[in-house]
Amino acid sequence: MSTYPNPDADPAGVAAPVVSGTVATVAAPGPGGPNAEQVASLFLLTYKPTTASAYAVDLKQWFAWCALFDVGPFDAVRAHVDAWSVHLADDGKARPATLARKISAIRSFYAYAVDCGYTATSPVPAKDKALHLPKVSRKSQTLGPDREESAALLRAAAERGARDEAVIAVLLYQGLRVSELCGINLEDLSTQRGHRVVRLRRKGGEEQDQAIAPPAAGCLDAWLAERAARADGEAAGAVPAGGPVFTGPDGQRLTRYQVEWIVECCAKAAGLDKRISPHSLRHACTTMLLDAGVPLRDIQVYMGHANSATTERYDLGRQHLDKSPAYALAGGFAR
Repeated sequence: MSTYPNPDADPAGVAAPVVSGTVATVAAPGPGGPNAEQVASLFLLTYKPTTASAYAVDLKQWFAWCALFDVGPFDAVRAHVDAWSVHLADDGKARPATLARKISAIRSFYAYAVDCGYTATSPVPAKDKALHLPKVSRKSQTLGPDREESAALLRAAAERGARDEAVIAVLLYQGLRVSELCGINLEDLSTQRGHRVVRLRRKGGEEQDQAIAPPAAGCLDAWLAERAARADGEAAGAVPAGGPVFTGPDGQRLTRYQVEWIVECCAKAAGLDKRISPHSLRHACTTMLLDAGVPLRDIQVYMGHANSATTERYDLGRQHLDKSPAYALAGGFAR
């Protein structure tokens, strides 16, 4: 067990990459040129907002770790990276995929800094193998709700109101990432050749039209009708022609944290005894599509997976139990 102190407490004097909302902002350079935090702000501008936000957290943790050893990020060496990866895996209980992403974030940061001439070398090895990181499983480790639990989740959401029911239904039937759900605008909803369609902004910035499952479309209609009636009651003609589909009481677009809270509240109300997140519903959607016999290629497109290997990870996780050889043995010793 590692005995390193926890760097997440933000030691005094440790600056973090500046991220306002989901948009990175550039700090003014110091008299001796930009420091690591300012370079990090520039680095984050090269990524989409969702990735930039995640990388900002990773870099903040890394800079705090360096501060514990009284070393600047541009003076860190391989030993500091090795120690951080051990700390994350042991004390931080980071999953292999999370650990790999954090290491990838700081590796990319140093590659950017070296390429721009802000530092001469990177303390992060080019290959994960050199750090002896735990292997990322080919099977998805997310435990999504099964069919009965999903139904209970929808019932609980319906009792909480039309908006929450629509949020759960769209996540579950469309298999969206939480950023994709939050990003849906009223003008993204349309009808094409008799199909209800939503235009999504996928990971990486690609746009995709996706057919809306009838149950999800019904929940969306109910929420939008309630929202329109509420607007008409407050001020005639106040129904917006555009803007976010999912809003909070203040009329502003729901954030990823509000969506996570909605999902957690619905799971608690449904009596589910395992942690359910928006990504859990994405996992459940994929699993149910596989159970329905939908081809992997079609599921890959529907889920917006850039690589078929990502879709296959869900299939491997599902088959691990459903196709276990243990059941083939069950009749071998029948009396």
